Amino acid sequence: MVRNYVRSSRARHYKSYSEADLLKAVRLVQSGKKSLRKTCAQYNIPLGTLSNKCRNKFSNPVGHPTVFSVEEEQEFVRYVHVVGEWGFPFDYTDLRLLAKTYLSKGGRTVPQFKNNLPSVNWAHAFVKRHKEHLVHRRCQNIKRARAKVSQSQFTAYFSNLEKVLTNPDGSKVPPSNIFNYDETNLSDDPGTKKCLFKRGVKYPDRVRDSSKSATSIMFCGSADGTMLPSYVVYKSEHLWSTWTEGGPPNTRYNRSHSGWFDLHCFSDWFETVFVRSVSGLPGRKVIIGDNLSSHFSEKVLTLAKDNDITFTCLPANATHLAQPLDVAFYGPLKRSWRMVLDEWKTSQKKRSSLVTKDAFPGLLRKLYSTIYPLGTEKSTNLIAGFKKCGISPFRPKTVTDRIPGADGAGDAQQSSSTTGSGAVSEAVLELLKEMRGVNGTEEEPRKKKRKISTVPGCSISAEDIVPVLPEASSSGRMKSRTSDMARQTKKKQCRDQDGSENEEEVSEHEPTEDGKLYILFYHILCVIYCNVTLTAYASAKQSIGLTQESNPDQWHDDGDVMIIMY
Repeated sequence: MVRNYVRSSRARHYKSYSEADLLKAVRLVQSGKKSLRKTCAQYNIPLGTLSNKCRNKFSNPVGHPTVFSVEEEQEFVRYVHVVGEWGFPFDYTDLRLLAKTYLSKGGRTVPQFKNNLPSVNWAHAFVKRHKEHLVHRRCQNIKRARAKVSQSQFTAYFSNLEKVLTNPDGSKVPPSNIFNYDETNLSDDPGTKKCLFKRGVKYPDRVRDSSKSATSIMFCGSADGTMLPSYVVYKSEHLWSTWTEGGPPNTRYNRSHSGWFDLHCFSDWFETVFVRSVSGLPGRKVIIGDNLSSHFSEKVLTLAKDNDITFTCLPANATHLAQPLDVAFYGPLKRSWRMVLDEWKTSQKKRSSLVTKDAFPGLLRKLYSTIYPLGTEKSTNLIAGFKKCGISPFRPKTVTDRIPGADGAGDAQQSSSTTGSGAVSEAVLELLKEMRGVNGTEEEPRKKKRKISTVPGCSISAEDIVPVLPEASSSGRMKSRTSDMARQTKKKQCRDQDGSENEEEVSEHEPTEDGKLYILFYHILCVIYCNVTLTAYASAKQSIGLTQESNPDQWHDDGDVMIIMY
């Protein structure tokens, strides 16, 4: 099957008109405003084709009919929508398996499908037929903690946010006074890139120095797109002058032991950057950010109160839905940073192309020229982020519609019940809830590990561990211990085994009867030799006139005694 048909240049002209032109031509002829021939000449449509369309002949689509009906394929599309909303999207293989399961339950067999499983080309053609409702895209992974965010949490969040964004006189806080802040890092890794290689190369690579180092930076902007000066934090114990030269205007620099924002760095940013930038704005200022303990101190809260600044915290594990910087700003920022970093590493040639703290301000300035092309430090992406998060303009439904409800699947479930096919059944929805982690059931807590005392060299099995009932302990906790009988048995076996091995070793080294006689004869010779030596030594001393009263140093150092003795 040809997936993408391309007409040959030598082929005859066939359907050199669009469906829209054909529909307009049919309406003109049926209304009587123009004749059939004039309409064909105007839209370059064959006479027979337009005549058949006006008489509603040959209205079926061209080509082989689809295996599934229009209603069945629409049900498949709704099913794909539901599983995608719940965080478990289908790929082409899952779509093929869905079609096979549907055929098997219906007792249908399709000769064109091998083992009743549609081919990959069928899946591609299915997505192409429903390109208005389906698209094949690369997805990102989110943790289950983020997936557990429910509509009730966002309902409470937007209820509180609406009160904060309303002044005491009933007026709304303008977009220029609504800010979002968040810290991120710019790493020393340009990432992967598609390049040209010889066909058949298995491991394409390119020479690019990179490291795992990263520099923290704080971004903050308002709902009208105005960006405040950046705040850079280096990982260092000291700060040097060359680390601050050549950067964007009004950028401030600091350092910390970990390289991340701590309480001191955030307090300094809030005082030197945010308060100074918004002090001239009239009315209440609202700043939205994550709820971190390192962001709030007595100094920060005092400055906020004195300058009419109100903090609003985002829901836990929901920054991917509710934080404008994460939703629309950081994605283009990181892609632009990788491009700037790749160009800089290319220009370094033979020199080390690892990003140093001296080079970082200059790279940050180039990054600013790409994300702020007009040089005004206005970000249209941030404006789109505030809109996507339902903050400015205030539309909570923008976010809540993207979260699957805990009570059902919304429109998909309603459409399934009206059609009566039941493709999106309650059992499937319950399974999706369980997989996503929002079914209300708590996971069984993990058992606490206990250290087991065993004899060195001996093994143990699960049957040897006997749990102790809670009432046997004053603390009421479950304990596990090794069975005394099993331990004693193991120890006895090990001792018996060690004793038998020692007996074997002794028996291997035990001498024979002839060997014992040789040993006894050797001991006798040693005793005789010692007696003869002592006698000869005493005679030698007398022959040279040395006595016990003589100076020991005199005869001990002299070698005459030993010479005479031998």
